[in-house]
Amino acid sequence: MREKLKRFLKRRVLPFFLICFGAFTLSVATFWLKCAFVKPAVGPLPTIARQQGMAVPDIGEKNRRPVEDSYFSYPEWYIVWSYEERAQYLPKNLPSGFPYFASIGQYWKSYCFICGLTQSRHQFRFGDHLSSFVLGGSFALEYSIRGAYEQTIGRLSEWSSSHELVEEDAYAAGVAREYADFVYIRPFYEFHFAHALKQLWKETPLWGKHPIRKWERKFILSVDYGIEAIYAHAMLFASHVTYGTESDETYTWIENAPGCLSREFPRMKILAETARNACIVSTPRYQEFTDVAVKLAQRDVHFAQIAGNDEIMVTVVAPKNWSYDLPPGDGSVLFTEDFLTQPTVKRVALECPVRSLHSVLNNLAARNVKIEHIYDY
Repeated sequence: MREKLKRFLKRRVLPFFLICFGAFTLSVATFWLKCAFVKPAVGPLPTIARQQGMAVPDIGEKNRRPVEDSYFSYPEWYIVWSYEERAQYLPKNLPSGFPYFASIGQYWKSYCFICGLTQSRHQFRFGDHLSSFVLGGSFALEYSIRGAYEQTIGRLSEWSSSHELVEEDAYAAGVAREYADFVYIRPFYEFHFAHALKQLWKETPLWGKHPIRKWERKFILSVDYGIEAIYAHAMLFASHVTYGTESDETYTWIENAPGCLSREFPRMKILAETARNACIVSTPRYQEFTDVAVKLAQRDVHFAQIAGNDEIMVTVVAPKNWSYDLPPGDGSVLFTEDFLTQPTVKRVALECPVRSLHSVLNNLAARNVKIEHIYDY
């Protein structure tokens, strides 16, 4: 019996997995080569002209980040934007209507652009591509399963409730809101899905109006949160093993900052003074950095370097018919992207010199354009 099983595994199962792995590898290689040869309509990375003899402060090698990380941060943040879009959609809409598959397409389209952009500038780091593929693969798998389920069994369940939302739908919308808020400031794998699963059964009654829909929602949400909890724990372990514990601070060289504004920005730590009203500060990373940078710009604080870099990427949310009209020295448009559930607005990605960042932020705010995110590498 054991020998038959071994022969079966060797002759049937192993070749099947080898074929699947080979097909997957070939697909990844083809996709990457296609994206690598995309030629975005943007120029080379600008060279910053510095004044002769101008001293550049040393922030330490561990506090510098590669400039291409600003661009490669976008696919990861696109997942955050998609979760935010879903969190806004679910409170008043049934989940089957959310554009899961179109969201997957947007993720890979954005990665393809970033891949072509960095390749054209001879910037290649294997870790960035690996991270994008792992995150993109997880995102695609999650949304594919959600989309396939919601547009089949989920639609039948919605029909049984006359397309009315039940308590479990409201609970799921609340968790989606909490999750979207959480991933703005912390990695997704730190979210407590196990707690969400426990509270699902505590906060929603077993019986009520439209019982078929209620029980179906309880089942699928329990499976969803349970699998997410296991996956998040595995990713937390893998992230710490691979990258260690990442710093949650960004080192920034600012100027025109009287007293370095230490009292007005308690979350900003002064590390060194480089000249009168100029210093190196550490600020919170991720979305908090954007919030702090916008407030600093409002105080006419100038940015000289961010994480040791002179260029940075910014995304804004603007009306569909808006076009970028700031001076050429204040940056340029990299690409635009539609909101799948909000047809009146679009996302615009800008490449901006760090020394022009304060004027770009203030000019855009004056035009009532929302600063979505500053990609602090």
